Amino acid sequence: MKKTFIALICAVALIPFYVSAQIVADTHNSVLGADQTELKADGIDNARISVIVKNSNLMPMVGKKVTLISSRGSKDEIRVESDVTNLFGKAYFRVFSLKDGVATFTAVVDDVLIEHTIKITFSGGLSISLQTGDLIKIPDDSNVDTLSDTAVYYYASDGKRYVFPNEKTYFTWYQDFADVKIVPIDQMSLVPIGGNVTYRPGTRMIKFQTDVKTYIVTRGGTLRWAKTEDVARGWFGDNWNTYVDDVSEAFYENYTFGEPVESHWDLALEVIKDSTRSIDVDKRLGG
Repeated sequence: MKKTFIALICAVALIPFYVSAQIVADTHNSVLGADQTELKADGIDNARISVIVKNSNLMPMVGKKVTLISSRGSKDEIRVESDVTNLFGKAYFRVFSLKDGVATFTAVVDDVLIEHTIKITFSGGLSISLQTGDLIKIPDDSNVDTLSDTAVYYYASDGKRYVFPNEKTYFTWYQDFADVKIVPIDQMSLVPIGGNVTYRPGTRMIKFQTDVKTYIVTRGGTLRWAKTEDVARGWFGDNWNTYVDDVSEAFYENYTFGEPVESHWDLALEVIKDSTRSIDVDKRLGG
């Protein structure tokens, strides 16, 4: 009986060590794999990356949350298929890019990087160099009946171009067109459209044709109704109505709506404007 009791104590004492070995991922034994490592940088061609999480006993670990990271940051797009490991200890991701170059992918499990990495080479993308914040357009086709050559785009950190829907929107962000770069049509077609640019926050008020309310534009294209003329006058002075633009209802869905503004003291326009110095910041793209 005494021997049995001692054996039971020893067995119980070993349980925490066994459980610990099971619940902690081993960053050396966990690995990454990919179904291909040579991709076109067209935003379409992609590779499936699998992350196999194991413990120190080389056993697969179930229910582990995995995060995949690219060494090139936002230049590469990572789409989650399953970021929690299955019965085989596997999590899956898809990776895409519009930028040429070699990306090194690694994974985070239990808040630490696993040691194994995998490299994927992207090629056949843009042959011209574009930087975040570049203003771009295609060449003038000398045809007064076409408008596609008049569109100006903002090149963002996510590798997409965002179009200025009109000059009024453009001039809330820039003073002139001096820095606009001409990009060949075949190269422009490789850059996907991300959406429309909205008014720079804190610069103007807008209204829609069938809506009697006048709105101030805030971050991310959020509109807040100025409930009284006194609110607008507190922001822009007695000539506040000269700071109101009529916007086509075709662009209604570019904006969202926030809480009404009761007093101009509730919203400091200069602070809002200064905190959104780029379209990347306004759209929360990380640039």
